[in-house]
Amino acid sequence: MGKRSVKAVSFTPKYDEIEDRIRLSVNYENIADRVDFMISRAFVLKLFPVLDEYMMKFYESDLNVQKNFKQEIKENIGKDKTTSVADEANLTLYKQEDELLLDLSFSHLKKNNKTLVKFHSQKTEAFVELDAGAMKQIFTIIKSTIPFFSWGISYNF
Repeated sequence: MGKRSVKAVSFTPKYDEIEDRIRLSVNYENIADRVDFMISRAFVLKLFPVLDEYMMKFYESDLNVQKNFKQEIKENIGKDKTTSVADEANLTLYKQEDELLLDLSFSHLKKNNKTLVKFHSQKTEAFVELDAGAMKQIFTIIKSTIPFFSWGISYNF
């Protein structure tokens, strides 16, 4: 039996204190296509520097550095289809088997200046095409769930 492939429509990150990992629920409201990736501290420490380098290489001209970007994202949660305020009851009720995120790949698509992002676990691959703004928004929201103090990471990471 091969890997399950899922088109990612929404992303809901939450820090899981018991596992000491970030739980990234992809498609959390759709039980048939939901996948719960667990992201370890070690993975996070490798991911964000690579992501920053990728964004600068392909989207530097598209991204305006904004000092209040995190606040703008908080204000737009729920207005964008890829981000929403999670219903805690549904998030827990429809929880799937946790899958450790093993790899995350980015492929720049020149035809539309988007990026194909693939999340890989042992059993599942979730994929999505994102433009610069959507990528920045999703990964900023994931980053906002990092327990900086307990993981010994600077807020400026």
